[in-house]
Amino acid sequence: MSHQVRARGGFTTFLAGGLVGAVLGGAIGLGGGAYVLLKHPHFASRLRADLLAPPAAPPIAYGDLANVTVTVDSFSSGHPISRFIYGVAAADPATLIALGATVDRWGGNSSTSYNWANGHAWNAARDWEFRNGNYGHKGSAADDFVTAALAGGAVPLITIPSIGFVAKNDNNATQSVGVPAQGGAPLAPGSPAIAGYDPTSNRLLTSVPSLAVNPGPMTVTPAPSAAAVYQDQWAYELTKKFGAAPKGVGYFAIDNEPDLWSIVHTDVHPARMSYADMLSMYEQYAVAVKAQDPTALLLGPDLSGWTAYWYSDLDRGADNFATHADRNAHGGQAFLPWWLGQVAAADKQRGSRSLDLLDVHYYPQAQGVFSSAHDPSTQALRIRSVRSLFDSSYRDESWINTQVDLIPRLKGWIAQQYPGTGLAITEYSWGGEHDASGAVALAEVLGTFGKQGVDAATYWTYPPPNSPAGAAFRLYRNFDGHGATFGDISIPVTSNQSGVAVFAARHSDRPEVDVVLTNETPDQKANVHLKLGLTGKATATQFQVAAGSSQIVPTPLASDSDALTLPPYSVTLVRVIEG
Repeated sequence: MSHQVRARGGFTTFLAGGLVGAVLGGAIGLGGGAYVLLKHPHFASRLRADLLAPPAAPPIAYGDLANVTVTVDSFSSGHPISRFIYGVAAADPATLIALGATVDRWGGNSSTSYNWANGHAWNAARDWEFRNGNYGHKGSAADDFVTAALAGGAVPLITIPSIGFVAKNDNNATQSVGVPAQGGAPLAPGSPAIAGYDPTSNRLLTSVPSLAVNPGPMTVTPAPSAAAVYQDQWAYELTKKFGAAPKGVGYFAIDNEPDLWSIVHTDVHPARMSYADMLSMYEQYAVAVKAQDPTALLLGPDLSGWTAYWYSDLDRGADNFATHADRNAHGGQAFLPWWLGQVAAADKQRGSRSLDLLDVHYYPQAQGVFSSAHDPSTQALRIRSVRSLFDSSYRDESWINTQVDLIPRLKGWIAQQYPGTGLAITEYSWGGEHDASGAVALAEVLGTFGKQGVDAATYWTYPPPNSPAGAAFRLYRNFDGHGATFGDISIPVTSNQSGVAVFAARHSDRPEVDVVLTNETPDQKANVHLKLGLTGKATATQFQVAAGSSQIVPTPLASDSDALTLPPYSVTLVRVIEG
């Protein structure tokens, strides 16, 4: 993911880290003007990439696509597919409806500094000169966001600031000064200062304190210029205005990528977060929010990516994680399983859950994948890299250079450390939104989320509905333009040839089976025979997205056993209705 900021002056919207205020102004970053591309902190947080040579691309060995058999176990009990894996971020109602999106996330870098009491004040942090601003909003931007999400049929996901300070006003001239290029270790445990920089003056200049618990009476109308902001009071305000979950806000995430605060929000939080810091911060704010809306689901720790799963920001040290003193001080245990275990212990002692879903961000790290690149090599790599989500035999073709096996790995940590916790991936994208390979990759990502049992997921930010990637998304949530969806019970399905990926589902409320098929090859047509094992009469319809198209084209089939033709880099859904 990359930051996008205007090269000329002014306070505007950015892609990366997300400016939550952009949702109500329409599409993000589509205005005119030159842009400067900045390296995203996710990439800065990685282990010494310059010392890790990416692996050579494996040879592509596709099967015999002239004769592909896809076998569906239509009568398997299967397992439920969460409808909340089809989420997006910062989308307006029309986009939510067009895509059929089920969750709309208020998040990203700027959400860390949002002052809900003011309603329209943020600090852009390193994304834009550490300036305050309002992104063109008046009134309560968050209330408007929730209203818009509900109008679009989506469940709102709200990010709760927990950094300790939020923007004091929306004056674009209010700006932190003298901010170092990056943060560092605190001068002493608990100290806000690092060597050569104390954030106290910039905190006073740009921000007001933001605390977890309001010591006084609750109100839904705090003073916009309040000397302090309370986050449990925000949760209270949202429940009073919109109702408790599931009627109003369904999810609360405790901040955004706190493992990168020292890089993104250096002006107010230069001290790198330790294992202990990450735990105490989460517990303090999550418990406070849960007290105001016990039926809402709480998400954390909202980590930025691969390196943060294994180490704290404090582990960065002076040698880019090589000695990782903080991890060593915790018995050498990777950060994320340690954190899960500690939250489980705290929750057990308290007698209630503060964590409902483990929440991480994940972007493919291979060169060019998360971009608009569409040369043949990147197209193939983009599609292959989806395997990092689930395939323990796939060595990631990036600086990671090992088996990611993301979803099984995270689910394994959950089972070991805090059974019963769900799994959320609240930022992801495979790039190539306007290219055929992006459509194939996204179709496989969404299919994998359902097949692997992810509980919630939100794309960053959203695939344009009238793009190839948007068509792939709609194939799961609105494939006929009238709200038809992929089934909600995942059932076993296999393809006897590599090069054709398949996902199948049954509907729990009617006799319908849906099969999604992708042709992963750039130049081979696939001839596919479906075997569903149905014995009665059935009606079948094919819905297909041709390579590079944003249109879903329906074609009636004579029967569910009709041979299918999958053009190169196409995505197809076959709907079979019994009776």
